[in-house]
Amino acid sequence: MKKLTTLLLLLACAATAHAAPPIKIEVTANDQMRYSSKKIEGKVGVAMEITIKHIGKIPKASMSHNMVILKPGSMPPMISMKCAQAKDNNYIATDAESKAAIVAYSPQLGPGESHVIKFTPKEAGDYKYFCSFPGHFSEMHGVIVVK
Repeated sequence: MKKLTTLLLLLACAATAHAAPPIKIEVTANDQMRYSSKKIEGKVGVAMEITIKHIGKIPKASMSHNMVILKPGSMPPMISMKCAQAKDNNYIATDAESKAAIVAYSPQLGPGESHVIKFTPKEAGDYKYFCSFPGHFSEMHGVIVVK
């Protein structure tokens, strides 16, 4: 029994030692409605930590930013329109279809604020992301390419 316990402990330690560290990325958002990155790379099964940081100066009420990440194959413009209508929910859509498409998101951020979005891609594909503040989708969007 002692040998079996030791073997299981060694296997658990080996599995932990070989787990890939999370992919850490910082993306800034500015007063010109631009993300600093339009393309991010990820790997299936490897955790991602995306720090979204608002570096602008215009007050939050007029120029807040966030990041909404969608499952591959989702329709960003349609979900963006629904998000823009969801003022009482931090501009995140609450209908069932949109909720099913959203993988992760940050809250709306004002100047100097940041937030870390944590998620682990479950499948390969293009995970599109965008800012859901009304009117920002046209300029603030990008893709996480997961292989």
